[in-house]
Amino acid sequence: MKTGKPTRLSEKLNADMDAIRQEHADLMASQLESFRTNMTSIAQSAQTTIKTDTQRFMEQNRNWLRELTSQAKDCVVISPWMILWIAVSGIAMMMLASLFWTAVMTRSEIEDMGLTRITRDNHTWLIMDPDRTELQTCTLARAPVMCLKIRER
Repeated sequence: MKTGKPTRLSEKLNADMDAIRQEHADLMASQLESFRTNMTSIAQSAQTTIKTDTQRFMEQNRNWLRELTSQAKDCVVISPWMILWIAVSGIAMMMLASLFWTAVMTRSEIEDMGLTRITRDNHTWLIMDPDRTELQTCTLARAPVMCLKIRER
């Protein structure tokens, strides 16, 4: 064992320990500053990404809503005219079908009865087939009326 100047050795050890502590403190401060810089950069990058994504999402939704609104306006403008056109077309088609069906049914019934229809001026004439039809006087509720007797074929 050495005896002599323990203060110097202890001072030297203390000085070495202080140097090591200072070195560790500087290293820790450097690492902490590096960590702080990295975290700040990551946070800013994340914030920029979130901001950009949110803006893009809002823009896409805004465009989609504009398009949807435009389509709704077009439907409102076109729809009443389309409904009116369809209704008028339907009514006209039904009237034509009714007129056609009435003409077909009337002609066939009249021809089946042996009558011929002639329309002139403001009068309609029914001409009887003498082989199939006969005009007679009948009684209906004890009153004499003119009847048309038709022989079936």
